[in-house]
Amino acid sequence: MKSYGMRYLNARDLRALLSMEDAMACVERAYRWHVSGQGVRWPVISQVFEPELRDMDIKSGWVREGEEGFPRGFFGLKVMGYAGDNPVERGLSALAGLVVVMDVETGHPLGLVDGASLTELRTGAAGAVGARLLARPGIRRGLILGTGSQARAQLAGIAAALPHVRDVAVAGRNALAVGRFVGDMAPFFPQISLRPLGWNEVPAAAREAELIVTCTPASTPILWKGWISPGTHVNAIGADMPEKQEVEASLLEEARVFADDRAQAFSRGECHHARDRGFLEEGSVREIGEVLLGRAPGRSSEEEITLFDVTGMALQDLAGASRALARAAELGAGQLLVE
Repeated sequence: MKSYGMRYLNARDLRALLSMEDAMACVERAYRWHVSGQGVRWPVISQVFEPELRDMDIKSGWVREGEEGFPRGFFGLKVMGYAGDNPVERGLSALAGLVVVMDVETGHPLGLVDGASLTELRTGAAGAVGARLLARPGIRRGLILGTGSQARAQLAGIAAALPHVRDVAVAGRNALAVGRFVGDMAPFFPQISLRPLGWNEVPAAAREAELIVTCTPASTPILWKGWISPGTHVNAIGADMPEKQEVEASLLEEARVFADDRAQAFSRGECHHARDRGFLEEGSVREIGEVLLGRAPGRSSEEEITLFDVTGMALQDLAGASRALARAAELGAGQLLVE
């Protein structure tokens, strides 16, 4: 096994080593590992301290045998904390944490990676992969509900995966945050017209959108079935704990539903709300990795509503972190903590 030493990669290091396209490739690899059994996702540990304001989770997993560009076999975990009042009260990011990658053969750590920037990047990539596989080809209009760091990553993913998108409306409950988001992001995506919306404008915008992304910490629905037009694809990003919910449960009865991890979606994603209310059965949901491996079809018609329930998998974090650490070793990047 090639040793990478033990390195620490901060947010700046990670951005230099891993592009959105790289992250999409790592996410796809993780989905394939998961479905094929080459990767194992261990149970998530989470705790909500204050609903929609303060929580933490620990996600972990194991890749039995890596491929070119990855360690031969590796495992690890990600620990993340969320404090929604950090930006206003403390001038800090709302999300913070670390990813630890370990070598199976020796049991030694290979490195540490900034968890917030990796989570942002790989979740944006996850949404991009889902939209590329499930949205109608050639779509042009999108809607993002949310204005935080994840909304920024989702926009970057949309731009990378869906080159025909030209109009994206953005809405959030804080009008100042919406305006700031549009002002900050517009220069990076000149090919896309970003439109700020008032919260009362969301229903009409949702009916016009061909792709809708929800990425908030909401614990009650912000997107309702009656707003969704035929042919729409929804990326449901924010609900990654049992207490969270962004989408009206009955929408999942109308949609064709896909998950990153079926079991996890039915324990902590939008799927579990729909099942508990009698709108969805576990056997009707396919995993996105099955679509990638050709074991399940994706969208079946232009009029079909599709929904991707994204709860997040440690395998995605480990794939991205290990790829970045391998590149850092080759380039001498990051901070070498242990020779």
